[in-house]
This record gives sequence, structure tokens and C-alpha cells, in this order.
Amino acid sequence: MADSLEKLFVTREKNFIKQNILRAKRSYPAEPKQRSIDTRYGDTHELKRSGLLPIYVHKENYGKIPRCIAKVHTRVETETAEPFNGDETSKVSTCRYIDKEERKMLLDGMKQRWEEAMQRFRRLPFLADTLPKAQKKARMERELQQLEKDIAIIEQHPHIYVYDDTINAQN
Repeated sequence: MADSLEKLFVTREKNFIKQNILRAKRSYPAEPKQRSIDTRYGDTHELKRSGLLPIYVHKENYGKIPRCIAKVHTRVETETAEPFNGDETSKVSTCRYIDKEERKMLLDGMKQRWEEAMQRFRRLPFLADTLPKAQKKARMERELQQLEKDIAIIEQHPHIYVYDDTINAQN
């Protein structure tokens, strides 16, 4: 029975005291935190958190495009790149001339819209005492001014060409 007790309480060969002494001799003292003192009473602020130290400039990935954005960019480039097939496709912008009848119909429609907008504007109260009333009046004034500009442009220019968006046309 004494043998079993001796097995339980085996003395270790490690000397923890000696190891702690050696570790303490080899270690360096901890660096104090960099702080700034801003008042005569000693109010301190850490420089790292204050933004006074250029932390991010010294990182290795500073100024580089992140990988996730680069992947999206390359994917978009490959999707927009047109593959070369046997059929050549070219983008052609189409242009059409507005004849006199269509120009007159356009002008009459715009004048009619201006009349309707003017009637609605005249029905508004003279005093715009609340914010929604003032905003509605200002919005209607802008609409009337835009219609007047468009009517003046169409009346000034007898020849009008309309350019449609670019269309893929096969040659």
C-alpha cells in the first residue's frame, strides 16, 4: 500500500522557481502606452485612439483594392466584354427626323399641358402659409418654367432630329 502512495506523490524534476527567474531575466519591460496630456490637471488621452498616429498608412494592404472588390470588377469586365463571333455586331446610333405634322402635334400637346398646369396653379391659394403648400406651389412653378423652356426650344428650331439610344445592329 505504501508503494501505491509513493506512486501518487511523484516528485517532479521541474524547478518552477528557477524557470520563473530565468524567464524574468530574459524578458523586456512592458512599453508604456503613448499618451498625450492636454490640460494642466493631467487629463490624458491615448494617442493610438485619438487619430494622431498614422496607423493605417503603415499596414501592408494600405492603398490596395480589396480582393472582394477586385473579384467583382473582373467579373463585370468579363460580362461586359463582347465575345467575337462569326457575325460582327456593331453599335449604331439611329437618328430620325421629326416632320412638320409630328412637330405640330408635339407643340400642341405641350401647350395643352402648359394650359392645364396653369389652371391648376391658378387654383392654388395666394398665400402659402404652410410648408406643404409652399412646396407644391414651388413644384408647380418649376413644372411651368420647364414647359415654357421646352415650348420655346421647339418653336425656335424648325428642323428637329431625335437620336435614339445605341442599338445593336447586324451588318
